[in-house]
Amino acid sequence: MSTSDPFALLGLPRRFDLDLAELQRRFIQASSANHPDRFTDPLDQADAADRSAAINEAHRALLDPQSRAEALLDLLAAQAKGAGAPAAPADAKALPPNLLMEMMEAREKMEEAEASGDQPALAELAAWARRERDERLVALGAALTQAAALPINDHARLGAALQSARLELNAIRYFRRMIDQSPETRDDR
Repeated sequence: MSTSDPFALLGLPRRFDLDLAELQRRFIQASSANHPDRFTDPLDQADAADRSAAINEAHRALLDPQSRAEALLDLLAAQAKGAGAPAAPADAKALPPNLLMEMMEAREKMEEAEASGDQPALAELAAWARRERDERLVALGAALTQAAALPINDHARLGAALQSARLELNAIRYFRRMIDQSPETRDDR
């Protein structure tokens, strides 16, 4: 059982900058109310197990900023489309200008530093990727907040805000992948 709106499932507002303590409180509350052990009838237990799985999935999605942004972006785009907005841009994998070149250069530096055993350079590259990711998360949050605040019939500005959010989200994926693949992160596994 999957839900298309993890915010609604946990009774939270559709916003990027969630209060994580409130998220945790709502998760525990929903988990407790829907735990299969609370039910004696096998059918009710099965339904509760499905609800519990959906609650866990919603919690995971909202806990991670990247997946939270993806869920919110999908919900806002569907809402805009439902209100007659033109379809989302065909290129959902669009990236900010120069990002690919920047990432290729950073990857090349990382490979060189790894080959030569230059730990300070590797640490600096990983720190750079974390800073870039964090800055883009802030920009992503601003774009999503702007999109959520716009009137649903303001198609041009709403489309621009959603596209801006999409660009930031796609860029974040590149930085996250670089962080995940950096030698210091791989060594922690």
